[in-house]
Order: sequence, then structure tokens, then C-alpha cells
Amino acid sequence: MAKSQLSKKSNPKSGFSKVDKMLDTAGWFGLATLVILTIFTYFRVPDTIPVHFNIVGRPNGFGSKLFLFAVLGIACFIFFSITLTIKYVFASPGATAIPNKNLDFAIRIVKFLKLMVMIGFIYIMVITNLIVDHVTDGLGSFFLPAVVITLLFPVAYFFKRTMREKLMKK
Repeated sequence: MAKSQLSKKSNPKSGFSKVDKMLDTAGWFGLATLVILTIFTYFRVPDTIPVHFNIVGRPNGFGSKLFLFAVLGIACFIFFSITLTIKYVFASPGATAIPNKNLDFAIRIVKFLKLMVMIGFIYIMVITNLIVDHVTDGLGSFFLPAVVITLLFPVAYFFKRTMREKLMKK
């Protein structure tokens, strides 16, 4: 569970369950992987790389390899925005100690989404390398639908679960 509900399995100092800690650790690992991959990619690709992909995943815009650091900056901004939101908005130190299953589940969903965003950025960086090496010709037509499903399904599931609990209380 999140900070509002301590469990026997979690560390009493942090208030997060093992699943929450695992999602956090995987997110940080994903960010570190993205940083290393960005540096690796920068030194091995030519000066012009694909910087934009069309709806079917094929590159349709090219630019300087410095754009790789812009992508990394965007990923870092998203990662730290979500991390700070969880810390100071969802699970603030002044938050109530009353257990709230919906809040705990919302925090877990947000951590899951943060991990999925990092995986998406890593995938884009790997595909950029493969395009430069002429191994593939784009992200693949499945990329956009996969991103939409991965990001919207957990949110829809959260709302369904929350509404079901509210209806059962009536």
C-alpha cells in the first residue's frame, strides 16, 4: 500500500509496500538505463538522426543528434514531475494516517505509469539505434496503439474500481 496504510510486509519507516518499492526501483533503473543509452547513442550515431515518427511509426523528420539530449530532458522532466507529485501531493508528510485503499491504488497506478513512460523512452532510443544501423525502418505500427493502451488502461481500471466501490457503499 502507499504511505497512508502500513502493512506488515513493508518497512514502517517508508510506508510503501514491496510492490510500490519494486515499481520505484524499476523506474529509477529505467531512468539510469535511459541516461546510459542516450550517451551511448550520442557517440555512435551520425550527425543526422530521425527525430519524429509518423502515425505508423516511420521516421518523417530528421535533425541533429543533439536532439537525443532533448528527449532525455523530456523523460527526466516527466519522471521527476511524477516522483515529486507522489511525494508532495499524494503522499505528503501531513497526509492523514487513515487507510485509504483508493489513494494507495492511485499511487501505485501513477508509479506504474511512470515506469511505462521510461520503458517507452528506452524503446524509442533503441529503435533510433536500429534505424541508424538499417536494421529496422521505424518504431512499428503497433507502437502508438501500445502506448495508448498502456497509459489509458490503468487509469480506466482505476476509475472503474473506484466507481464500483462507491456504488457498493450506497
